[in-house]
Amino acid sequence: MKKLLSTILTVSLLCFSLGSIADEAKAPSLFDRMGGEKAARQIVADTWYNHTTNPIVRNRFANSDGEYVKQKVYEIFAMATGADVKYTGKPMKPLHATMNINEAEFNAVVDDVMAALVKNKIGQQEQNEVLAILWSVRPDVVNSNLTTKTLTADPAAKK
Repeated sequence: MKKLLSTILTVSLLCFSLGSIADEAKAPSLFDRMGGEKAARQIVADTWYNHTTNPIVRNRFANSDGEYVKQKVYEIFAMATGADVKYTGKPMKPLHATMNINEAEFNAVVDDVMAALVKNKIGQQEQNEVLAILWSVRPDVVNSNLTTKTLTADPAAKK
């Protein structure tokens, strides 16, 4: 009898677990929860505006083809948030390798994205998920030799 109850309990837990996995697979993507393509393109456009007016990073975008950059950012944003969109740009690390992006610039870009999410009334849970995605690419974007400590060090103190 104990063996039968144990088997029933095990099978029940397995069925429950499989049901939960199936439910998760059916759950809408982050891309869909934020409003799909129209919302994502608006978030990208607002982020672009924020970058080009942000005194910390605007010079990085001064000579860029805005439409090209927005399209590539849309592709990577859509793909990273679960849309069936192919990113046609370069991989993050090689793309940013020669840019010497420092921590302050990366943080400014993150702030710009988050401000665009708020402007577009994206929920807190979705904002947190986008923030996690942004932080996951940080090592591929920031030049690890350009830390805040390095940037703010007093050159006279080295003498």
